[in-house]
Amino acid sequence: MAEFLKGAHIVDTYANTFFLVDQRLVLVDTATEKDAGKISEYLRRLRMKPSDITTIFITHTHPDHVGGLAEIKQAAASAKVAAHRVEAPFISKKETYTGPPGIAAQRHPGTPVDILLDDGSTHDGLRVIHTPGHTTGNIALLDETRSLLLAGDSINNEGSLRPMDDRYNLDPKQHRASIKRLATLHFENLVMGHGTPILGGASKKVQEFAARL
Repeated sequence: MAEFLKGAHIVDTYANTFFLVDQRLVLVDTATEKDAGKISEYLRRLRMKPSDITTIFITHTHPDHVGGLAEIKQAAASAKVAAHRVEAPFISKKETYTGPPGIAAQRHPGTPVDILLDDGSTHDGLRVIHTPGHTTGNIALLDETRSLLLAGDSINNEGSLRPMDDRYNLDPKQHRASIKRLATLHFENLVMGHGTPILGGASKKVQEFAARL
């Protein structure tokens, strides 16, 4: 758990979660249900409360990103939940996500999505990049003030840059096309749901990787 850029914090949960702290407090992803306590504890270390959260962004509906949402939202009642409009019915449980890792893994309690995001829209200072393939409504978020891309599971950096494991990708070909789209953006810093941050020269490294796909 650490502040890796000024006002940007990573919480070491099963899938990494992130806080952005400046004039607002933003949470990106909520990890598993078991990780909700870790996220709350990190807030206490920041001398902040769940009620200070303005927006909870969910990059996609996999259990290691949405599992802790219901508990955190209960404590952060005034926070708005934001997700891509395609993903929102799965997060709320109005529809059941049937892609990998399968229906049985979708154990999270449904939580309504307040803000329906589209590609290119901006909410609470973050620009939405729609990156389908891992799931249909998968997104990355660009914080231009920090030159920081919060990629969720749009790309993996466990050991080296790579696609997500195809066992968990709804459409592996589309997932790789989304990585190539990320390579057209400029950002100095990159964080992901799985793997270590890249601080400095990140978009060039993604471009080099994408060229090999």
